[in-house]
Amino acid sequence: MTSRPLRHSWGLAHDGAAWALVGLVMHKAQGVKVHTNLKIDHAEEHSAEPGFSAGLSQVDARAGRSSRRLHVSLSADQMVFGALELPAQWSQDALASEVQLEVAQMLGLGPQEVHFDFQPEAFSKEGVRRQHWVGCAQSQIDQLTASAKAAHWQIASVEPAWHAAQRAAQHLQGGLVSLLTQPTQDWQFQLPAGSVPDDSDDALLGRFGPDFALEQAMKSSAGPRLVASGLALKAWL
Repeated sequence: MTSRPLRHSWGLAHDGAAWALVGLVMHKAQGVKVHTNLKIDHAEEHSAEPGFSAGLSQVDARAGRSSRRLHVSLSADQMVFGALELPAQWSQDALASEVQLEVAQMLGLGPQEVHFDFQPEAFSKEGVRRQHWVGCAQSQIDQLTASAKAAHWQIASVEPAWHAAQRAAQHLQGGLVSLLTQPTQDWQFQLPAGSVPDDSDDALLGRFGPDFALEQAMKSSAGPRLVASGLALKAWL
């Protein structure tokens, strides 16, 4: 028996002191469209926490039990990132250990207190391959997970905001111009034929950083919703 294809997906991104929640729905003929666009205010009584639990609880009825999986972003100031040149013949475990130590040193934490991901450049040079990495404190992931759980949701993935924005811009009909010419509720996204979800559910790393046009788009009033849309698109790409 085959599982039913996913029709709904949700992305949550920082919007100043609040959160932008975007829900997308898949239509066979029309591609992916926005079905929910909400701003969730930060819960002041829990200022040390992400603060979206109460607002997220209010959309439970819209989400349905089968789709309460949330893709969340971290902004650049919540992460550290960089690159290491390491022997191309090293195993994945050896590379991971070296990156983990680098992230821990940058954050001033123990190796077991960090969450990280890394991605190699396509080609090696003289037996050395550059590994681009990004990381954050594991406590940040734990807080996001706990806040989602309090609202009876699950965290499906966490990734940099710029990666989600890149994904959204790449698939948004009309490109970044649509941010200025269309309300969020009218955004549509086209997926390539045969798209499958990324196997690395908790991957933090995308391409190595945003370009100038994308940076400007992310700073616009529609930027948080662009990021949230890109997060939700991860379910199909």
